[in-house]
Amino acid sequence: MKSKTLLTLTAIVVALGAFIWFFERHEPTSDEAHNRESKIFGALEEEDVLALDITNSQGVFTIRREGEGWRLTQPIEADADQTAVDTAIRGLLGLKIDRALPSADVSPEAYGLDTPEATVTLTSQNGEKYTLAVGNPTPLGAKRSVSLDPKSILLTGGSFFPAIDKGLDDWRSRRVADIRLDQLAALSIQTENGTIKANALGDQWQLHSPINDRADREHLQNVISGLNALRIEEFVDDGGDEAAMGLVRPSTSVLLVRADGLPGLSLEFGATREQGGATQIACRRNTADVFWVNDRAETPLGMAPIRWRDPKVLAFDTWDVAALALSDSTTSIKLNKEGGLWQFEDGGEVRGDEVLKRLGVLSNLKAVNFDLVNLGTDEMGRAVITLNGGTSPITCTFFKPFEAGGNVLVSVSDRATFMSVAPDDAQSIIGNLEALRSDETPGDLPEDSESETTDPVKEVKTSD
Repeated sequence: MKSKTLLTLTAIVVALGAFIWFFERHEPTSDEAHNRESKIFGALEEEDVLALDITNSQGVFTIRREGEGWRLTQPIEADADQTAVDTAIRGLLGLKIDRALPSADVSPEAYGLDTPEATVTLTSQNGEKYTLAVGNPTPLGAKRSVSLDPKSILLTGGSFFPAIDKGLDDWRSRRVADIRLDQLAALSIQTENGTIKANALGDQWQLHSPINDRADREHLQNVISGLNALRIEEFVDDGGDEAAMGLVRPSTSVLLVRADGLPGLSLEFGATREQGGATQIACRRNTADVFWVNDRAETPLGMAPIRWRDPKVLAFDTWDVAALALSDSTTSIKLNKEGGLWQFEDGGEVRGDEVLKRLGVLSNLKAVNFDLVNLGTDEMGRAVITLNGGTSPITCTFFKPFEAGGNVLVSVSDRATFMSVAPDDAQSIIGNLEALRSDETPGDLPEDSESETTDPVKEVKTSD
């Protein structure tokens, strides 16, 4: 009988615990409930707000949530300044009731609520609307009179008001561009130095103009970062004098094509001016919006064409190499990586640190010059890498310098140009191949051991 009673009590405790876990844990605590009751907008959260309509002394503004950002839809169509909108909403939702005054006892006119200084309507995701009329500040300015309905006048902290009392230029986003390089399929840039055209090929970029070669991804990233750093200093809503602003024949034009098929971005840059001790550039976006911007993008856009080429001779990550073949004028070796460890093709041991050192030099090898002519100097060695994924091997061939101590001519199987590199770098890759052999030796044998010491170093097979 006692066992049955114990089991019954245990079942009751478990059921009660489950009820608390699944239901009451979602209920607000007494402090949370009190905090919600004291808030003017109750339990409304930032993520619940779908739209914001504001009427103030500077106009009427309608802002709608669009994706992860905000869009200004009245009085014009434009991206909204997300920080400004979020600050306004956060300030409104944080308003607390300091004092409630029944309108039967107090005249709304006395608090300026008959002609509010501002009216704000928040629309929630489920369509509910909350309209707040904002009246006069108190004599000391620390409080504001507000009202959600004509039957009650509320006093609340007044620090929120500057965040909603903004004009058009303050609600508009001052960002010119907001895009990542990995979102692009192609780009075209026309400058005084010529035309740059490139398109994405996986993780790499290929130049098509002014030359056909691998593009310098780091430089392209700097260009995109410069465009994203542009800020609108002055809006020119009437289009302005495009001739005077240098936009009839722009000095620089940029076209960014997105990989996802969404609308891209076109930018045209014209004349410059000095304003407040800083240089500003006239800009037209998507053939419509005209404004003056800062000059953060001017330097990377104006680079000479050679700066758009990838200075790295090869493009690979050392960890992605599955096989490596090295040769000089007399010796050649082949190495494979198995289970993260390097070994000779015949299974012999390899100095892994030596392999990684050479791969590191090869992956960071930079061209001193491009578009050179091979005058027939002898080959001094090769480096052939095979990457994971079964792609074709990439061969890097080194040729002897024209003169002692001169730069080494180099060609790569996936680039249609001869380049030159520093001779020390070439030697660090294909020189002294014997150093790749393992130099490990067995531990010392006991004094009474009669075992003979054998040479642990395994020979490297060579071939012509």
